[in-house]
Amino acid sequence: MAYATIEEATEYFAVRLFADAWDRASNNIKPIALTMATRAIDRLPLSGWKTDPEQSRAFPRYPDTSVPEAVKHACCEEALAILAAQGESQRRKLQAEGVTSVTVGSVSETYAGAGSTTAGGSDLLSREAKELLRPWLLGAVGIK
Repeated sequence: MAYATIEEATEYFAVRLFADAWDRASNNIKPIALTMATRAIDRLPLSGWKTDPEQSRAFPRYPDTSVPEAVKHACCEEALAILAAQGESQRRKLQAEGVTSVTVGSVSETYAGAGSTTAGGSDLLSREAKELLRPWLLGAVGIK
């Protein structure tokens, strides 16, 4: 089960600009994107501990008894990024394998931070999701 339902995500995206990838996705694909986003969030290094040691997901975290809205919104943002990145799977695969640049003929492309993952949650596709999850990320520091 994903952190956000299709209904919650649709409501969230109703007041967000540039959510075209969500709008274009079929109702068969949307729950898959939300589940993939949930799994990505669950793989992050998080501070604290699960509310119930037997729960299957990383959230809620103690002392919360339910999944915070910010986590649901982060799930929506990551699902959107997953849907939007469909055409970039080869590029992402190269980056995950540690490739730092590619040249084809006279065209060259360089990847910043290719293949790296930091405690700040850089394995998420969505920068917005990372920001929403900052309070729970291990090693993340808020700046005032």
